[in-house]
Amino acid sequence: MALSRDTGRGLKRMPDVPVVEAMELYRFYHSGDEETFALRGVSLTVQPGQTVAVVGPSGSGKSTLLACLAGLDEPDGGYVNIQGRRLTRRSESARARLRSSTIGILMQSGNLLEHLSVEDNVRLRIRLAGATDDANRRVALLRSVGLDHRRTAYPARLSGGESARAGLAVALALTPALLLADEPTGEVDADTEKHIMVLLERRRKEGAATILATHSEALAAWADIVVRLVDGKIARD
Repeated sequence: MALSRDTGRGLKRMPDVPVVEAMELYRFYHSGDEETFALRGVSLTVQPGQTVAVVGPSGSGKSTLLACLAGLDEPDGGYVNIQGRRLTRRSESARARLRSSTIGILMQSGNLLEHLSVEDNVRLRIRLAGATDDANRRVALLRSVGLDHRRTAYPARLSGGESARAGLAVALALTPALLLADEPTGEVDADTEKHIMVLLERRRKEGAATILATHSEALAAWADIVVRLVDGKIARD
C-alpha cells in the first residue's frame, strides 16, 4: 500500500498530468524451466513535487521497478507514462530521447566514467542531451553537492560519499522533472546522507518529483509516499 506522509507543508493543487504513471507493471525472468516474477502488477502515480520511497527486502523488485520507470528495462505487462508521454513499447531511440529530456538516473554504481573528471562527467551528460553547456552552471551544480573543490578529480580518487554526490550531480545536470535514485545513500555516512536529503528537499520545493529505492529509514520517514514491495508486489498492511 502507498502510504501518504503528512509533511506539514499543506495541500497544494497538482497539475492534471502526473510526472509518472505506471499501471499494472509485470516483469519476469526465465532460467531454464524456472520463471521468476520480479514485478507482479505494480501501479504507481507520482505528481510534481512528490518524493516516493520504495522500500522492501533485497530481491523484492525495487531496482527492477526503477529500471522499468526509466525505460532501461521493458516490462512484460503494463505501461509507463512520463509527463503524459508513453515510455513503454517504444523504440530504444524514442525511450532514450524521452529519458534524456525528463529523467535523471542515479544507480547504485557505474554513474561516472572513470577516464573523465567529475566536471567532465557532468559536461558529457549535458552535451549528450544536446543542451547548452554553461561553465558557470556546472560549477554552481558541483558547489550545490559540495564538490566544487573536487571538480578536476577522477572517480578513482573520490571517497564513497564524494562518488555518490558526483553521481547525483550528473543525474541532476539537466534539472530533470523526475529523479530515479537506487540506494542513493547506501554507501555513505550519516553526514553525507543528510547533505543528499537537503539537495533532494530543494528539488521537492522546486516541484520536481523523486523516486528512491532505499533501505534507509531516514529517507523513508522523510518521503511523501512510501511504497513497500514484497516479492514484486505492493504490500498491503
